[in-house]
Amino acid sequence: MTPADPARIHLLPAAKAPVVIVIRRKPAKLFHIVRVDTDTGKAEHGAWFTGQLYPMRCDVSFDGKWLVYLALGKFGKTWNAVSELPRLTAAAGAENMGTWYGGGYWRSRDVLCLNRWAPAAGAKIPFRVEPLDVRYGGEDESVLYPRLERDGWRRRGDNWGRDEEVRGAKRFTIVNTGDDGWERQPSAKHPALIMWYAGYFGTRVFRFRVPSQPDLLDDDVSWANYDSIGQLVVARKGVVTIYRWRKVRGIARFETAHVLDFEEARPRKPGAVPVGRKIRRGR
Repeated sequence: MTPADPARIHLLPAAKAPVVIVIRRKPAKLFHIVRVDTDTGKAEHGAWFTGQLYPMRCDVSFDGKWLVYLALGKFGKTWNAVSELPRLTAAAGAENMGTWYGGGYWRSRDVLCLNRWAPAAGAKIPFRVEPLDVRYGGEDESVLYPRLERDGWRRRGDNWGRDEEVRGAKRFTIVNTGDDGWERQPSAKHPALIMWYAGYFGTRVFRFRVPSQPDLLDDDVSWANYDSIGQLVVARKGVVTIYRWRKVRGIARFETAHVLDFEEARPRKPGAVPVGRKIRRGR
């Protein structure tokens, strides 16, 4: 028998708190929200959602307490919302025009930029909202790229690569070659983290590497980023690994601090706390 594909995870690190939001997808139409304290490795399991979330058009507030997202329900309705984590219950929201635009990101601690939508009157959220600059178009890049820039990612060059459709593929597939990519280095002592666009394989796929430690990341990594305290957080095959940058015997390397396995996470029953496991905690 062909083994099932592992859970796919997107990571949203809070800009000013040791928090990462895990958006887990498995199977294709079931999403799970987890709020992870990256300092302690503690995971707070939250909402389960049947339908479609668009992780690259989502963001977490600077303090790690709020989420903005775009959703497609199982009956075809699309909407935007801002919710208190780790739930998806809307404190502010509005319908969306299909899957074009939608979502948003926090430009600063108290300013949320919305991607061509506005919350209904009377919404009570502790920040002001303003329109997002849509210079990157109306799909995932419209939110993802400003979010990367906010986090300190910088383009490594002006070449965005060349897209080529794979003829004869079972589903629409694009391979991108030649993207100069992005680089993030949160401090002078941290190594550079590199990412580049690899193509569209049912979803947009990016690759990640740490050139100074080339054996650390591979093509199984679905997302990677630094958190607010300089730890490297990596999602790979349903598992989130948190690495600390340490110097041991004069050699500086990333070492494992926490490993959280979300591959087998599942809701026990409607409204119940889901099952997941922390498989190791480093020292």
